[in-house]
Amino acid sequence: MNFYVLTLFPEMIQNAVETSITGRAIKSGSISVDTVNIRDFSTRKTMRVDDYPYGGGAGMVMEPEPVFRAVKSVEGKIGGRPRVVYMTPQAQVLDQTKVESLAQEKNLIILCGHYEGIDERVLQETVTDYISIGDYVLTGGELGALVLIDAVSRFVPGVLSNEESSQFESLQDNLLEYPQYTRPEIWHEMSVPSVLLSGDHLRIEKWRHEESLKRTKERRPDLLKNSYRVVCVSYGEPGAAEKGRALTECITRYGEYMDYNRRKLQKTTFRMKPWNLLLLVMPGAAGEGSTSCREAETVVCYDPALSFAERFRGFYGSETPAVLVGSREELAEASSFLEARKFRIIARISPAVFDEDTLLRNTALDIREKTLHFH
Repeated sequence: MNFYVLTLFPEMIQNAVETSITGRAIKSGSISVDTVNIRDFSTRKTMRVDDYPYGGGAGMVMEPEPVFRAVKSVEGKIGGRPRVVYMTPQAQVLDQTKVESLAQEKNLIILCGHYEGIDERVLQETVTDYISIGDYVLTGGELGALVLIDAVSRFVPGVLSNEESSQFESLQDNLLEYPQYTRPEIWHEMSVPSVLLSGDHLRIEKWRHEESLKRTKERRPDLLKNSYRVVCVSYGEPGAAEKGRALTECITRYGEYMDYNRRKLQKTTFRMKPWNLLLLVMPGAAGEGSTSCREAETVVCYDPALSFAERFRGFYGSETPAVLVGSREELAEASSFLEARKFRIIARISPAVFDEDTLLRNTALDIREKTLHFH
């Protein structure tokens, strides 16, 4: 991934990115960070790039032309128009979903303002994303740019030595991370929680989820309004469940799975809450070549003659967001039934999303972005 930082103080960026993880990533070629000095594009002999604001007021405003020329210089270099991020407190605060979205880009321009800001006209013409790192004001956008580069770089392949380190980041589920412990087992008369020493991975994951919820309620309760427990419901051939698990794991660390081939579930009344996210994976999602029931002895076979309404007769929502995966006919039938049961469909997905990993990850990101604004 290539970062291009447009700034009046390139040395601030260059000195910082040459250390730690970003420094190693630059040396390995996983990322590049180029700085573009906006002063080099000044229209004045003095190389000034600012002037007094129209309407009066304190401070100076950066002129539009030098900024415009700097952006165009990068576009000419890469042969296209990449996303242009302007670091400003007048924007939505950066979150983990936005970070992962930006990490999918090949090239990214980061524009750093200074003084009282930048002429609004050039922002309207060039900027695609406005990002804040917090509700406070800094002297310039360089520190925000460094935060963005560090956060985004973690999701670029090859940057982290252990690829799993970025698979489930803190805040991916809009939950704070659970407490972490290492050796020694007892320190200052305080012991490591026994569950972490049990070797039972299911118990450990359950404990971590509970601790994440507890910590978020105590320290950042505002995050919980956009924290959804994903419930992946599948039926049909085993391939449908496999596709459902793959998509669920791209969305969340703490997914719950239900096999609606099972007659016991079909006879049970099940009411999903507003803070659930239903991921319904139907037989059409499995595609060709999926494992048959005869080959999967541990899987309960489904009855294809059973209608959708019969299978989900005990299934109810409560303004619950839902994502549907299946064939066109299945999507139409399920949408009609679930909307009548107080589900709100936020995405309808075809089996094609499973054809390549990049498409699957982008689909998961799109779902997460929609849930951020669902309520």
